[in-house]
Amino acid sequence: MTQPQIEMFDLYRVGLRTAADTLKASLESAERLQNQQLVAIRTAIVEQAKSAGELGSARTLDELLSAQTKFAGAQLERAIGYWGELCKVAGENQLAAIGQMQAQIAQAGHWFSETYALTARATEEAARFAAAATANAGVRQGGGKQEQRKSA
Repeated sequence: MTQPQIEMFDLYRVGLRTAADTLKASLESAERLQNQQLVAIRTAIVEQAKSAGELGSARTLDELLSAQTKFAGAQLERAIGYWGELCKVAGENQLAAIGQMQAQIAQAGHWFSETYALTARATEEAARFAAAATANAGVRQGGGKQEQRKSA
């Protein structure tokens, strides 16, 4: 392979690696979110069983209403906590995605710089080659005209 082909291959490989890293970050983010949901569900199950036990042990209407009020407050607190954690995880995910995008933009800028340098170098080489070919053709034609003049 020629040097430009090797460099383009390297750029392509880096692009694929970046895409794989982005996918990995996205999957890890989904995993964190799912783990948060599982923790919230497990906590809700434990609290539900505890509250059901308290409601079942109530002997008077006042005890029943007190347990129900306590239960409703705990549920509201858990729901707010869950949504707060969900927003926190979503914010962390967005922060990670923004960081990944910044890295990709910086990499793309690097790729464009390298591509520009490769193109400029290839253009300069092509121009030198064309100039050399033109100069060689001119020398050949000029030499042929001088020989024709001498024989005339």
